[in-house]
Amino acid sequence: MLGGVLVLSACGGDDDDGSGEENENGGSGGTVTYGMAQPFQSFNNTTASANTVANGQVLENVTSGFWTFGNEDGQLVPDTDFGTFEQTSDDPLTVDYTINDAAVWSDGESIDCDDILLWWSAQSGAMDGLFSAIGTDGVEDTAMPDCQAGGKAFQLVYSTPFADWQFNGPSHGNTTMMPAHVVAEQGGLSPEEFLAALQEGDGAALQEAATFYNEGWAIDGALPDPALIPSSGPYVITGFEPEQSVTLTRNENYWGEPGTADTIVIRTIAEEEQVAALQNGEVDIIEPQPTVDMANQITGASTIESQVAEEYTYEHLDFNFNEGPFADSLPLRQAWALCTPRETLVQNLIQPVVPDATTKDVRNVAPWDPGYEVSIETAGDAIAEFGQQDIERARQILEEENAVGTQVTFSTLDNQRRNDAGQLITAACEEAGFDVEFTAELDFFDSRLPENRFDVAMFAWSGSPDRSGWNSTYRTVGECSPTGKGNNNGCYSSEEMDALLDEVLVTSDMEEADRITGEIEALLWEDMVTIPLYQHPGITAWNPDVQNVVPNPSQNGITWNADSWSRS
Repeated sequence: MLGGVLVLSACGGDDDDGSGEENENGGSGGTVTYGMAQPFQSFNNTTASANTVANGQVLENVTSGFWTFGNEDGQLVPDTDFGTFEQTSDDPLTVDYTINDAAVWSDGESIDCDDILLWWSAQSGAMDGLFSAIGTDGVEDTAMPDCQAGGKAFQLVYSTPFADWQFNGPSHGNTTMMPAHVVAEQGGLSPEEFLAALQEGDGAALQEAATFYNEGWAIDGALPDPALIPSSGPYVITGFEPEQSVTLTRNENYWGEPGTADTIVIRTIAEEEQVAALQNGEVDIIEPQPTVDMANQITGASTIESQVAEEYTYEHLDFNFNEGPFADSLPLRQAWALCTPRETLVQNLIQPVVPDATTKDVRNVAPWDPGYEVSIETAGDAIAEFGQQDIERARQILEEENAVGTQVTFSTLDNQRRNDAGQLITAACEEAGFDVEFTAELDFFDSRLPENRFDVAMFAWSGSPDRSGWNSTYRTVGECSPTGKGNNNGCYSSEEMDALLDEVLVTSDMEEADRITGEIEALLWEDMVTIPLYQHPGITAWNPDVQNVVPNPSQNGITWNADSWSRS
């Protein structure tokens, strides 16, 4: 889903007249423009430092894989254009994957074994962190696929059961395949040398290639050379204006169903400006984090189609466990939880958009998912003790810890709702006795969060229905660095948590998995690792001249079916 990452603004040019006439490639033509708040930052969002919703939304139809979070419910949907996969054995757990014979990168290179092994080497963590990854999430329990140059079929054979095996394998977004032939060339290796180095696990030979994989696709004022960013999806990135727009054009070498629109322009527009941009025709689709005023503007506009619903995305507070006042002090983390006005945030900022919204009391399951009530019940005592605001008790803890006046750097992404929330939290926690410096910055996800320059960070996780997706969020990290901490931004560490995560990942019985998830939620409250705030209200608004705009509650957000957008 997308609640904590967006930001967009200006223009992107193209030569299309937007007429929507049928074209020889099977699409209906035209240009559709989407307004997003956060700028595009990297072509490779499989790395820990580039795992943002903005990157994922741009790349959703540029890179592809065996599955995606599709349909209106945000559930796993196989991408049969890319290939097929099926479980072929229980003991050992074995899943067979076959890439479409016609699958090629947009530069004509076949998608095959070297791409498979690059994906596996990065996603499994087999080379001691040589390649940056968000989290291994079960791939570390598989053997290196046995494929040969040019091969398009492979197996993932697990050394231990893995409950969410369907969510493994290359997908769209942050577990996609990246073009191995580009990485090889940038690493000074021939395709044969690169494949051999991957098969042999030769880290020394791969060092330069890995450096490019980790850093070379970052967007630094301009797109990389077009030869470095080939597409495996229905669209290719063909234009970029810094802080303004990204332009996607139909991939003429895509073997599957062609994209409908000739061009998709993704414009960077601040959320508070998006409704006006939609009304005056600068953009066709917006999906902002709605404020009360914004929701009223959208619902009151007769020329706009819109839909409001809760999303998998949820807002939360993260503590810095690496350094700062909260790193080694559970009482101070508890005091911050007690001064946080969770109910007030929901009443003031969320209920005017979604009237029956409530505080979010657990992190890893949405209210509509199986197992939610089990987690609420298991973590109930901790929620009752620390989930309600109690400024007097927070003050008492600070006095007992001789910590009144503790300085706290409280940081978030700069947008209206987070500014409003930040001010409410700051005022309440200063009343309790903290000395709070609140900062809201547009480069929050670029530098402050990955570099751990915060004591408390407020942002959102884009959720999904799979349990393995949040494994790396709480697992002990190898290194507390932008490339080494995965999703565990605060660098929390607990042997008990690691053991619970190991257990839930191999449990296929859903009742047992729900029980373990409840224990995880209880421990997260007991250790006060993060503070869940609220489920994001999603609001999508669009120009009725654009067809096939279908909101989606998952991390893919509205671009999940952008290849079907068209003008009437």
